[in-house]
Amino acid sequence: MRYWSKIFNQKIIFNLLLAGIMTQVESIHAIDNYLPQLLPGSSSSFKHWHMKRSEVTGHSHYSYVELIKEGRRFIIEKNENTKPDGEVFTRKTLWFESDTGMPKWYEEEDLREDFRIINTYSFKKMKTRLEKSSNVMEFETDLVKEKAVPFEVVIFFLRKNLTNIIQTENYSFTLFLPLLALELEDKGMPRSMSMIKMVAELKQKINLETPFGKMRGNKILIFPQSGILRALLPREKTHFQFTFSEDAPHHLLEFEVGETRHILTKLTLN
Repeated sequence: MRYWSKIFNQKIIFNLLLAGIMTQVESIHAIDNYLPQLLPGSSSSFKHWHMKRSEVTGHSHYSYVELIKEGRRFIIEKNENTKPDGEVFTRKTLWFESDTGMPKWYEEEDLREDFRIINTYSFKKMKTRLEKSSNVMEFETDLVKEKAVPFEVVIFFLRKNLTNIIQTENYSFTLFLPLLALELEDKGMPRSMSMIKMVAELKQKINLETPFGKMRGNKILIFPQSGILRALLPREKTHFQFTFSEDAPHHLLEFEVGETRHILTKLTLN
């Protein structure tokens, strides 16, 4: 979901960062075991519904496969985002160790912008490599020290912690945006400013029509903890909604980013 990086990658954010609004947070598990959510052979699709224009602007397709590479077994999440005519504009792959459920490697490619980002995880550290228009930037982040959740696993993180989010008032975590970190480094600013403290809370319990019929869901709202940040930026750039099925493993049923609602249209379980 490159939306996260684009949303926060704005000039006003840099001004807020310089003002020292964004701070570090309490302990959280940055890289965790997501094995219960990884179901090889399963797949899902979402339509992108533009809420103001009342039209479909694209689709997202996810699939999970298991393979063996160099004697090690992995579960891979594959994702393609397409235009309404089926043309692919972004691809991503996220590799997990099959026995531990820990993320090991992530790659995202934007075919519109000649852009690629690669994250590798080892011993609780993440190495980031950005390739854009023949330019390359690299850096390393200690996710345990920073107590941060990389944006590419934020949905897994929310699903794993859904019960705690529902039961805890002002549940918070730190969202790490690698693309923002690269921009900050390019401007000679600390990469730690790309760690944004977010609050997650239960907005409502709802019934949704899904490919399996009506399902009970929990709508979770996440937003920056900083009141100043929320006041200065439009709500569509700060508040995001995720609806997960009430029953474990809490499948993602819908999510809203900006003016687009992503609606589950297919879910195949092996």
